[in-house]
Amino acid sequence: MSSNFDPYKQSVIFYSSDGAPFEVPIKVVNDFYLYCFISCINFGAQFGASLIIFIVLLLLTRPEKRASSVFFLNCGALLVNIGRMLSQFIYFTSDYLQAYQYFASDSSRASTSTRANSILRVVLAFLLLVCIEISLVLQVQVVCANLRRRYRVVLLCVSILVALILFGFRMGLMIVNCKEIISPQSANPLLVWLESNTNIVVNISICFFCIIFNAKLGHAIHQRKILGMGCFGPMKVIFIMGCQTLVIPALVAILQYIVTVPALSTNVMTIVAIFPPLSSLWAGVTLTQTSTTGSSTSRRALWDRLTFSNILKSKQTSSPDINIASMSYPSHKSSTVYYAAQDSARKQHDMEQGHGISVEHDVSVHRYPRVQPRG
Repeated sequence: MSSNFDPYKQSVIFYSSDGAPFEVPIKVVNDFYLYCFISCINFGAQFGASLIIFIVLLLLTRPEKRASSVFFLNCGALLVNIGRMLSQFIYFTSDYLQAYQYFASDSSRASTSTRANSILRVVLAFLLLVCIEISLVLQVQVVCANLRRRYRVVLLCVSILVALILFGFRMGLMIVNCKEIISPQSANPLLVWLESNTNIVVNISICFFCIIFNAKLGHAIHQRKILGMGCFGPMKVIFIMGCQTLVIPALVAILQYIVTVPALSTNVMTIVAIFPPLSSLWAGVTLTQTSTTGSSTSRRALWDRLTFSNILKSKQTSSPDINIASMSYPSHKSSTVYYAAQDSARKQHDMEQGHGISVEHDVSVHRYPRVQPRG
């Protein structure tokens, strides 16, 4: 044996079904098993995260929220994703990944259950996408509910169009992939083209919905800050999680074309399935805390108003220097118009000038001519 022989670079010889030999380097065999190990770790993490979020969502969602369509869609997406991960586990223990069948690309002895599991995995991926897209469409409509009707109709039509385009690509991929599983071919360029373009359309769809979602919430948060309502509340929670839903899947989708990580593209749909339920739970907890604090604040404000009204009544009866001219309560807001306290000389001076002071509660202070009584 030559002294230059490197055992780590030797090849393994396989024989095809017609008896023709072919060599497979040891490095390729090692890379194949490393790919299987890393993929199973990735799928296990996705399975655990989906299962935990699903259990937490069932336990912590308030009863009045469990009848909403978004809750059913989120639970359905998590359940479908759990089934998809289980199907992936079964695939990595199936006949497809035996050494000879993989390297010889020979799946003629694959069992019917193995093929059925592969078809189920493709169908579950399509159902997961349907649940996520419908949930995103509904959430965008809820966030934009205060827009004008024509804007909401246009936004709804565009959202449905984007979702339908994605459904078309994904359904085409599902059909071609199922045909390939039933009757495999050596190379199918249509399958490669559909898979690449479906990934692109999926990421464009997620970015489209999240940009609309976050832009509307960001504008609302800015308006609340201008009005002095800058406390950390449910709206900011949903905005934070919406930004994560926009940024993280986009980064994962870009990284899959830059780095080689096994099954990296499968994380995109799992992330989008996990983040909306997590944001609703976090926002619900924040809303409960805010409502508790707000109720005590409102009770204190009510007591202050009642106390002020009592003081005002006592001053009306005890002090002749306060002259309440009129009190008006319009339908759209509450206001009080009155004249300022003044001594007799000041009263006489204002009567001679023909002006009074009107104060509208919480809005403005202005002067207007006082009508002289006819004598």
